[in-house]
Amino acid sequence: MAPSRDLRRDTRGAVSTEYLVLVGTVGIGMAVALAALGPGLVRNYEQTRSMVAAP
Repeated sequence: MAPSRDLRRDTRGAVSTEYLVLVGTVGIGMAVALAALGPGLVRNYEQTRSMVAAP
């Protein structure tokens, strides 16, 4: 068999490639969500902290 035919039939690593794409997509989604929601969450946290720490 020719080496090119062996490479076309070789599916080793296909699952890890799919897993990498999935993890990358989820990571990008989390980064976008954190960038969108982060400032509001920090503001809310600071307000709550000041209320709890107030004498």
